[in-house]
Amino acid sequence: LVKIRNQLLLDYVSTRYLLGTTTTMAPIPFSLAFLLLCQASAFKLSDRPTLKYGTAWKKDATADLVYKAIKSGFRHIDTACQPRHYNEGGVGDGWTAAARDLNLSREDIWIQTKFSGIDAHDPNDVPYDANAPLEDRVMQSLEKSLENLQTDYIDSWVMHGPEDNWDDHWKVWKTMESAVDEGKVRQLGISNFYKLE
Repeated sequence: LVKIRNQLLLDYVSTRYLLGTTTTMAPIPFSLAFLLLCQASAFKLSDRPTLKYGTAWKKDATADLVYKAIKSGFRHIDTACQPRHYNEGGVGDGWTAAARDLNLSREDIWIQTKFSGIDAHDPNDVPYDANAPLEDRVMQSLEKSLENLQTDYIDSWVMHGPEDNWDDHWKVWKTMESAVDEGKVRQLGISNFYKLE
């Protein structure tokens, strides 16, 4: 993470220098800002599996498809605590059945899930208390993921998209960092941050 952060910063500064804009530098890109300000520890990404199985939109077939994916050689499973598009419980059932049949341990399977903000959910199927403070919603989502996925830790937990404002982005991120500190999560990430004002 430090190497990636340093390279991004070097690329950013070098690009501004080459363009002759060192006195009026543009704002630091959001991804770089996150890397510069994050305090959670991280694993070297090169130590992680690269063959990933995504589980969006599999619905009731999720458990069987995850089982088959693991039997076929996948060891990295991606899901989200977002019932509108994912069946996390099915992922939990699928990976545990495959692990049992293949004599794999929890450490042999890389599980990534996501926290999705309130606007990403069907209002009738939100996996946390929609009226709770934002930090509580984040932790309730994690607890639901741990239960659904039948595990006591998550390998990678991703902020699935931006919140409505910068203060809330940071509230979510800091709460996610606390889960790393508690040992419930091993690595954090972000996704779907396309354009932020």
